[in-house]
Amino acid sequence: MNKTIFITALLLAVYAASSQALHCYVCSTDTNSGCSHPEQNGISSTLCPDTATHCSTYTVNLYDDFPNVVRQCKSGDYSYGCTFSYATSTCACDYDECNYVDNSAITASAATAKAPILLTLFTAACAIFLSFF
Repeated sequence: MNKTIFITALLLAVYAASSQALHCYVCSTDTNSGCSHPEQNGISSTLCPDTATHCSTYTVNLYDDFPNVVRQCKSGDYSYGCTFSYATSTCACDYDECNYVDNSAITASAATAKAPILLTLFTAACAIFLSFF
């Protein structure tokens, strides 16, 4: 009986952590000039579809003063961080509201943002497990 409770609690914790939907900024400077700096301009993040795996920011900067920025929820495979070419940059990140920054500010160190959630789940599972002994 104790093992059943432990396994059920562990499965519920894992399910709850994995089912949390991602929040990303979703906007474009084509339709909202505030998209270049969403937090500073009062743009709220959007709840992404359950299929979203990451947030992205795509920037085209042909004219230094007026970059075109598109922020969105994305699905599928991705490479964390940014890629740059001539006048464009594309960045991908996988935690809530991570695509608010300028592309150059997204770094691999931000990938650790999920670590506290996983550590909390692991600690809770260990505590539950040890309570049976």
